[in-house]
Amino acid sequence: MDDYLKVLLLVGSRLEQAGIPYMLSGSTAMNFYARPRMTRDVDIVVELEAPKVPVLLSLFQADFSIDEEEIREALSHQSLFNLIHFETVVKVDCVIRKRSAYRQEEFRRRRTVELQGQRIWIVSPEDLVLSKLYWARDSLSEMQMGDVRNIVDATSSMDWAYLMHWARDLGIESLLETVKP
Repeated sequence: MDDYLKVLLLVGSRLEQAGIPYMLSGSTAMNFYARPRMTRDVDIVVELEAPKVPVLLSLFQADFSIDEEEIREALSHQSLFNLIHFETVVKVDCVIRKRSAYRQEEFRRRRTVELQGQRIWIVSPEDLVLSKLYWARDSLSEMQMGDVRNIVDATSSMDWAYLMHWARDLGIESLLETVKP
């Protein structure tokens, strides 16, 4: 896990340096809120615009595998591109922030944590629950549902009104009901 933290800190620092807003999400973010579990990559949501692509390339191309065409494709489809750290082979999924009302609100609610003396932007626990439920809506992935239960059990002050509002909007209200304490 040390390699993941090393890469997370490096990527976070460089995104800050470039003025590219971001937030840690996925299972790596869950490790800040609940019982940790292993993960294969680091998920980061980025608020990236086309004029920043050359800056992004210049910051990462020396020690990461990064592809300009993949980035531009991700921008046009609001999808993701990868960074792969040469030394550690840690993969970072950089997810382009979607333009939907919910994804804008989720990004607005991000918060910071301190990690080894560095500020890292991270998704709120409520929005992480909503994202994991949304990812699990079709597959009912037991891993995602287990992560959600883990976060809910470990977080004493969840904003259930916020969760219910957006769960209705995202069409995952029935899934949220299954994890309510």
